[in-house]
Amino acid sequence: MQFMQAVMDHFEWGQYVLLLVVLGILALTEHFWPRRVAGESHQGRRRVNLLLYALGGLLMWWVAEPVQTAAVRLGVSLGWTGLAGGALPDVPKIVIGVLLVDAIQYVLHRASHAIPLLWRMHQVHHADAAFDVTTSVRHHPLEMVALAALTLMLCAALGMPLVSLLLYAVLQLVHTAFCHANVAIPLRWDRRLRWVMVTPDMHRVHHSQRMDEGNSNFGMVFPWWDRLLGTYCAQPALGHQGMHLGLANDNNNDARPGGFWRALIQPFGKLP
Repeated sequence: MQFMQAVMDHFEWGQYVLLLVVLGILALTEHFWPRRVAGESHQGRRRVNLLLYALGGLLMWWVAEPVQTAAVRLGVSLGWTGLAGGALPDVPKIVIGVLLVDAIQYVLHRASHAIPLLWRMHQVHHADAAFDVTTSVRHHPLEMVALAALTLMLCAALGMPLVSLLLYAVLQLVHTAFCHANVAIPLRWDRRLRWVMVTPDMHRVHHSQRMDEGNSNFGMVFPWWDRLLGTYCAQPALGHQGMHLGLANDNNNDARPGGFWRALIQPFGKLP
């Protein structure tokens, strides 16, 4: 109990320390074992990606308390304890909770592609013309807040155990960086790994310019939802070396001066 309380007390800043460590390790791995060779024109986009995340982190710090308070009030107002108050032992509750949070993330991710208002924000993530570990933190600040609020509200409505939320937050933080990494994984390992987790090759397909490929592989950590719900795509039609990443008919170039500001106003412009 004391350990969990300590984790909760230091989680807000501890997650950023963990993320920096993971980003550093994966960036080194990408440098020595890249899956795709990045051109010089893509170097400036890394700065844009990190700046977007920094601004989003500041905004989250500002609104986190009101969002969490609203989620707690929602859970209390429903008048039931949900999964956390069920008769199951603690370990099954926690495992089911982690799986449910991942299922919620799948649904919200899929909704971000289907609902125009959400897609306006989410397209900033897909506007990256390359794919590396910094792509994992490329999100419009408004999207970060909106999805965090929706996730917390749904978890509160389901009465999710707090331990499940904390475990999944750490798991998603590490895994999201991994599945966006431009890391060469042997094909035989990739085939085995993608039965239990989303791999970089699997998620790269989701960043394809082709609509049939971009609207697939929505899974965040676990790949089972895509397989069960018919949104799984094994490989891109042009192969991982030949596929085109980013948004089709989008002239955004983060390497040019002002790329950061263009990313910030992108949700308010004409959809490509």
